[in-house]
Amino acid sequence: MAGGVLLCSLSLGLSEGTYSNLIDMFTRDRTGHIQVHKEDYLDKPSLYKTLGNLDLMGERIASLPGVEGWAPRVFSPTLAAVGKKTAGAQVVGVHPLREASATRLKGRVSAGRFLSEQPSGEVMLGRGLAGVLKAQVGDEIVLIGQAADGSIANDLFRVVGTIGDSKDVRERITCYMHIKTAQAFLALEGRVHELAVVLTDHTKSASMAGVVRGALDDPSLDVAPWQVVEAAFYQAMRADLKGTWISLGIIMAIVGIGVLNTVLMTILERTREFGVLRALGTRPKDVFKLIVLETVYLSVLSILLGGAAGLAGNYLLSVYGIVYPIPIEYGGFMIDRMVGKVSFQAFWVPTAITIGTAVVVSVFPALRAARVTPVKAMRSS
Repeated sequence: MAGGVLLCSLSLGLSEGTYSNLIDMFTRDRTGHIQVHKEDYLDKPSLYKTLGNLDLMGERIASLPGVEGWAPRVFSPTLAAVGKKTAGAQVVGVHPLREASATRLKGRVSAGRFLSEQPSGEVMLGRGLAGVLKAQVGDEIVLIGQAADGSIANDLFRVVGTIGDSKDVRERITCYMHIKTAQAFLALEGRVHELAVVLTDHTKSASMAGVVRGALDDPSLDVAPWQVVEAAFYQAMRADLKGTWISLGIIMAIVGIGVLNTVLMTILERTREFGVLRALGTRPKDVFKLIVLETVYLSVLSILLGGAAGLAGNYLLSVYGIVYPIPIEYGGFMIDRMVGKVSFQAFWVPTAITIGTAVVVSVFPALRAARVTPVKAMRSS
């Protein structure tokens, strides 16, 4: 029974830890946990759907409990050219200090360096885009697009770094620059398209979106958690999680069968003893209570032993994980290991299954023992 608790606890810890790690990677590398846009921007992005009063909005968001940081962003499609190579590119204007403190963008620099804190003619290219353009750190790149004032936005920039992995679809078109440089390039004059908010706990994204919406108090804004912003990724993950729960259900059934076998063997092997108790005058209800309570005590002992081992195992898995022989691509991210998580769910679910199963399966044998005929029971071998 303790082994079943351990197996169930480790399975739940690995499942929860792996998905939690994937969500953390996705949100902190890309979306943030909550995003603020002008109304209808996500459905119909436009250069002109911008946010003003950036400092006031940022101050209100930063004052909320549970908010770790926020970062403003500017977006616009452009045509990029390096030498004779051209490609479509998405300009992303970021605030170097805020982006580095709120997300892991700075840590994803694969060559060269991150953007300077002061605005200048620097850009970082996604690894995939740099490959298409055959661009190297130090090369000059021409960007051509449309400015918000109706003029043609065009300028010459210098590549100071590359971002991400060549297998990341998002980084096949992305060109990062200082947000003030992007605002000047696109004639946006201090306006942005997006505010990305990062929380200390990603599980509270949905509820905190409502809190942020109330703090901003502007009906013209859309405030959405990452589950809405990246709905396709979220739905794919939910579908995959359902398959995982089927596997966990099988493991839980194995735990239940183990408990059933333990209880039945414990009772059936002592039929003669129960006959002696009945012959000595023990009441049927006392025999029934004896068996059920003994089963509960065994379950509690098993939970303590298996739960302690599961806690230690999940902790070790959260630190070291299980390395995949070949990294797996999921949602544009390469996952190289399964990691565990020490959580309340990984303890209470095996606890509930073990105690619930033990009590249920002990009822029938307990009734059988309580109703046993003393003479027949004492004759059993």
